[in-house]
Amino acid sequence: MYGHLRRTLAPFRGLAHPGVVALFLAVPALILGAWSTAGEKPAIDFSSKHDILIRSEDGTLTPMDVPYFRATVVAPGTWQILSDGDYSYLVEGDDEALVIDSGYGAGNIREYCQSLTKKPVRNIANTHDHFDHTANNSYFERAYMSAETKKKATLPFPSFEGITFPRDYPIEVIGDGYRFQLGNRELEVFEIPNHASGSLAFLDKRERILFSGDEIMPMGVRLNCSVAQFEKNMRKIAARRSEYDTLCAGFGVFAASYMDKFLANARYILAGQEGEPVKPRPRPAAPAAAEGGPVTYSRRMPRPGDVPRNVGQTNEYLRTMTHAGCDITYDVRRIKD
Repeated sequence: MYGHLRRTLAPFRGLAHPGVVALFLAVPALILGAWSTAGEKPAIDFSSKHDILIRSEDGTLTPMDVPYFRATVVAPGTWQILSDGDYSYLVEGDDEALVIDSGYGAGNIREYCQSLTKKPVRNIANTHDHFDHTANNSYFERAYMSAETKKKATLPFPSFEGITFPRDYPIEVIGDGYRFQLGNRELEVFEIPNHASGSLAFLDKRERILFSGDEIMPMGVRLNCSVAQFEKNMRKIAARRSEYDTLCAGFGVFAASYMDKFLANARYILAGQEGEPVKPRPRPAAPAAAEGGPVTYSRRMPRPGDVPRNVGQTNEYLRTMTHAGCDITYDVRRIKD
């Protein structure tokens, strides 16, 4: 059924990295609907959300229970997957392919990824526990994650109330130094907790990519750890900076120089510089349905009811440091460990 997709992608696999080739595979809903009964893993039933619409970047609307997938080739044997929630990635070796993060969209992401490669897609690796990265883990034979991530993985956001997401899938706990061997392609694991307490990054030396989850974001980073711990995290991955040029993150694909910027900024704060007080921002409003119309969410963007309570809030201790081309928001009481 998916042979035409493999043939479409074949010409792009030899393109040199870091050139990014976008291939939009918004597969018709009628085809994707067949996935709900395919494979050994039971489908996650989104039908209770059929009347909610998801708006894509091109303005098209899709019911929340209709699978939607789009793939972008970002390097040879490497795809960025858009469904809903943050981006996922498919990494292909000579022997097998590994998925990084599972998003929270409807449909079997494992089967979709299998349509992109002839190598077996069996397992998933999670950068951290948040639901927009772990919702669809149960479609895979095994999920690899940190010990901290295991405690909270696949706990649904409020907007998914009424949908059952299995949490009893097989898990293997991994940490610093673990290596995925995919066949002539190795991913090395680094623990870099801040955005989430169990965050991991995966270094792909062959294609010079660091899969960094939500730990480095161009729009700025808010620290949940101390500035010293964040500097330690950045220093850990900076030590391998000669081995990667690109960050593949939950937010998107961007230059690894952002890591350099955040390291410089953290060191600036540790040197005694203080940022500006943080002004409160209004929390996102709940989506308003047009009169007689459906509730509509934007694809991949946080839903108002799912945003953590501290978003937009401030206090007398919060500061934002703008330095070296990036922003770090931190608590002045948590400079040192």
